[in-house]
Amino acid sequence: MQIFLAALIAGGIPLIFLFVIYALDLYASRTFRLVLACFAWGAIGGVGLAYLFNTHVSVPFIQRHHLNMLLLYVLFAPIVEEVFKSLVLFPVSHHRDFTYFVDGAIYGFASGIGFSIVENFLYISETSGAAILLALIRAFSTCLMHGAAAALVGVAIGRFRFQRGVHRGMAVAGGWLAAIALHAFFNAIGQANLVSLELVTPLSVAIGLLGVGLIAFFINRGLREEGQWMLETLDRQVVVSGAEARAAQSFSSLDELLAPLAATFPEKAAQIEALVLHQAKFGIKRKIFQQLDSPEARARLQQELDDMQAEMERLRRQIGSYAMIYVRSVFPEG
Repeated sequence: MQIFLAALIAGGIPLIFLFVIYALDLYASRTFRLVLACFAWGAIGGVGLAYLFNTHVSVPFIQRHHLNMLLLYVLFAPIVEEVFKSLVLFPVSHHRDFTYFVDGAIYGFASGIGFSIVENFLYISETSGAAILLALIRAFSTCLMHGAAAALVGVAIGRFRFQRGVHRGMAVAGGWLAAIALHAFFNAIGQANLVSLELVTPLSVAIGLLGVGLIAFFINRGLREEGQWMLETLDRQVVVSGAEARAAQSFSSLDELLAPLAATFPEKAAQIEALVLHQAKFGIKRKIFQQLDSPEARARLQQELDDMQAEMERLRRQIGSYAMIYVRSVFPEG
């Protein structure tokens, strides 16, 4: 029973944090399928490759050269684990549902959480008397560190994925360096006697929570930038009024603003919300279209934009002019 409860804690709490980070994406450009794929990669591919490399390369190298085993925790493991955890982000970044570093942060966090949950189960299986306490501590410290570190790589990939050559390579290297540094510092606190023993757990938990806070900050910053993109790209040329563009930018408070309309015409309020969300995604993707260099990628995205614009026209016809007057009254011109 103790092992069962420990496993429930070790898996459940990190998944709750993953759901919180997942839900921060206001415009829902990430997809559950890709989040699940990244989670599965971290849990299976990341853990498996890291275990094989550390077992057959890192540890034998340290032993062969008579080095201190501390290097495994503060150098080899952080490098190996952060590289293997984040490999999934490169193919995912080319997917049509990957738009900006907001998505990179979420997909990276999912991979790191998947990795950490499997690692939790391995540690718990080797612990007899204090499995529940170990699960609690790791759920609020090591798991969150793994998620935050992989998310930093996702932010770097998403933020600079449209750049070419050396600039893109330097950005990804910077993301890896930040993730490795966070991981190495976290491990050093517990393994290198940097602080007194009674401070190890509080500091580890603090680092985990601060890591999640940092990723939430990056996501909120990305959402603000995407909101600015909407004002730049949603205009009369794509048959979107200024009022509709401001509604898209204020999507987080749209339910409250539409409440008076929803009280009388709930189906119209739901249709307006769907229209505004489509417009928000359209504005973000239109900005991305302007940054693309590849003719093939531009052609694919242009087709997607055309389909989205047709869907927006269909929703406008369903909503009708009477309900759209309400939108213009809530977000007036000028």
